[in-house]
Amino acid sequence: MLRDLVQKIKERNPKRVFIQLPEGLITRAQEIEKLLDDEGIESFVSLEPCYGACDLRDCEAERLGCDLLVHVGHSDFGLKSRIPVLYYEWRIEFDPVPILEKSMDKLGSFKNIGLVASVNYLDSIEAVKEYLEDNGKNCFVGKGERARYPGQVLGCDPSAGLSVEKDVECFIFIGSGVFHPLGLALKTNKPVFSIDVERMGLFEVEKDTFVRQSIVATERARDATKFGILVSTKPGQMQTELALSIKKKLESKGKEAYIFTMDNISPDKLMGLDVDCYVNCACPRIAIENRAQFKKSILNPDELIEIL
Repeated sequence: MLRDLVQKIKERNPKRVFIQLPEGLITRAQEIEKLLDDEGIESFVSLEPCYGACDLRDCEAERLGCDLLVHVGHSDFGLKSRIPVLYYEWRIEFDPVPILEKSMDKLGSFKNIGLVASVNYLDSIEAVKEYLEDNGKNCFVGKGERARYPGQVLGCDPSAGLSVEKDVECFIFIGSGVFHPLGLALKTNKPVFSIDVERMGLFEVEKDTFVRQSIVATERARDATKFGILVSTKPGQMQTELALSIKKKLESKGKEAYIFTMDNISPDKLMGLDVDCYVNCACPRIAIENRAQFKKSILNPDELIEIL
């Protein structure tokens, strides 16, 4: 796959490239750079976290004199960039059938099933669909609002699943990690199962802990008088107009509201701020998966609306 990536880069005929890799591929960074060196292509590999196509570091690439940004592991969802971008999705061949063969009992009597996946495992959806339909199930694959492909869910956009919610009794996600299937589970009352390619099993997504954390955070925020609105400068997360509208709504309710910006939003950057509650206007996972890391309540905008 690395040689295929290098070939795709060569086809763009760049002189100098800036490479963004997700955490799981950082171990391959030196191989990629060596292969590019062998082709006479200068390269810089970013060691900053890369959370998705929303996290496009085109400004850094431009400042380093690069004429191509290579973004690995995610698909394009239409961000404008200061320099050309090559999105290399890193599709992974994976056979889900052995997992399904030993786990069908977990699906019980569910007959109508929605299928979703992260971009890296989209090619496995057809195999899941074929196996389930051969075993008497009906499968549905929807299309998301920001996603590029049918069945693709993003961390911030589970709408590929929600688009077929009325047709199904449960969902199956194909991929790794909890964030993508959890995002869907929190938006539906229907069970979400994950074909976890790392743990090699079928597991139901547990959302109760995150629901309880949300309830606690919103209840604490009801008495808050000072709010810190957090805005990321990542180009695909930078919701300035949303932040300004939230500030106006809070102030109309007699609250104090302040807007703070940063690239990566983390608890250590908020030390010293005199606020009672944070409102996250960046990636929703900050206030879902990472909520317990913050010493004060942190809400996503939809949670804030509930208490306003």
